[in-house]
Amino acid sequence: MNKPRQFLGFLVALFGLMLGLSILMPKDKWILGPFELGYFSPEDLLGPFWSEHPKDAKAFKASSADSSNSKNSADSLARLAFEKPVLDTLIQVDALDALGHFFEALESLAAGKKASVRVIHYGDSQIEGDRITMQFRDVLQKRFGGRGFGYVALEPLVMPASLDFINSYGLARKTAFGRRDTNIKDARYGHLGSFTTLLPASEGEGFEGGVTFKKRNWGYQLARDFSKVKMSLSTHTPLSVDVFVADTLFASHSIPADFEDIIPINVPQSDEFSFVLKAKESPRIYGLSFESASGVWVDNVAMRGASGMIFRKLDRSQFQATLLRENYELVILQYGGNAVPYLKDTADAERFAKAAAAQVAHIKRLHSSASILYIGPSDMAVKSGLKMRSYPIIKVLKLALRNEMLAKGVAYWDLHDVMGGEGAMVRWVEKEEPALAVKDYCHFSPAGAKYVGYKLAAALDHLQAEYIAHKKHEAALVAGQEKAQADSILALKAKQVKQAEQAIDTASKQETPHEKNN
Repeated sequence: MNKPRQFLGFLVALFGLMLGLSILMPKDKWILGPFELGYFSPEDLLGPFWSEHPKDAKAFKASSADSSNSKNSADSLARLAFEKPVLDTLIQVDALDALGHFFEALESLAAGKKASVRVIHYGDSQIEGDRITMQFRDVLQKRFGGRGFGYVALEPLVMPASLDFINSYGLARKTAFGRRDTNIKDARYGHLGSFTTLLPASEGEGFEGGVTFKKRNWGYQLARDFSKVKMSLSTHTPLSVDVFVADTLFASHSIPADFEDIIPINVPQSDEFSFVLKAKESPRIYGLSFESASGVWVDNVAMRGASGMIFRKLDRSQFQATLLRENYELVILQYGGNAVPYLKDTADAERFAKAAAAQVAHIKRLHSSASILYIGPSDMAVKSGLKMRSYPIIKVLKLALRNEMLAKGVAYWDLHDVMGGEGAMVRWVEKEEPALAVKDYCHFSPAGAKYVGYKLAAALDHLQAEYIAHKKHEAALVAGQEKAQADSILALKAKQVKQAEQAIDTASKQETPHEKNN
């Protein structure tokens, strides 16, 4: 039988062994093929009782007591202050007109010269359920008008914040990202990168599907208060779309064979209504847009698990046609988070950034007038020893993305810096109240997404104000140059007139030989 003293001795010896190994083992992990091997650091084991770095000036001074040169200590302290990260929470641009087309469109809308402005926000699961997008949209709609939340799939993976999809049947979702259906041989997925098909009818022949839409109390009032719906689709055989309120037929639509475009769908001013779709062959429903007669609409397109590399894979002619048809003034792409765990070094990060820039350049070629904003990855944390720490590769990746995007004339927003830089995700999960991120240390909580959405709107406001001020300054310079030129011309003309008058006066005073003889 073990005695308590022996057991205590065993625990002390075990802890001593663990501490010794933590001191002797290298800090870097060993890479063995796909595996990483490492060991706890003394800081992991002892927390605040062990610190490899001084936390303040007093600790630094104590660690440098053997130094007789006070100037060296001051220089060291200055270096510590200099190394504090400088966060850039504004939208970064190579030139102030990088988003000029979008800002001009908003000005035209406000002046009544334009009926609508449309924005599309592509991203990964960080924006699912209209997160981040809905705050940005609400700010724009309150300022410039517009109702509704824009495009959504007929069979979405996550419902939009403002509308619930219930009692769905006979619908199948197909995506160009993630796990693709190998039976689909073409790349005609529409501008949302996905479409919905109908399944074989349970009774009779053909294909049938349906869904009931119910307005939710979540989200924002303007997004819920849509007045019209349009459907983007393609069908080889005639398609019928019936709209019901409860069990009463409200409207019926017949789409002809070999149709590919958008059609308006009559919907009631009701909090709940249903669609029933029927066809002999399954159509492709690329999406529904819930909107108003005019104003701003912002489409939220979340692609779970995607890294933003699908755009060059989509059917070029169809993708371009839909981008131009919807006339997007601003295209936002928010990617990078899904790639972070798989990037091993700087070379990997730079390759990803170049590939992302190639996707952006492709969109610019297809829709050259649209402004483009790329949002870099947020901070993310992974377990290292006993603690959660930020992925170190994020700092490399965001710099590479920034350089690539600015070189392409694309605006860049550093979400990592907006959160607070390295270590922000841990703080957002563990120290903020309410928590701004969830326990997977990757995704924002509703409060965090709301914060980011409003920050995005504020950052665009700031850049727009700078753009308008720059435009006024340029106009003043041009006006000044034109006035100086006009003044110069007037002065020259005045001089010429004066010279002419002097010449006439001189000539009149001179007598000709004929005049003298008389």
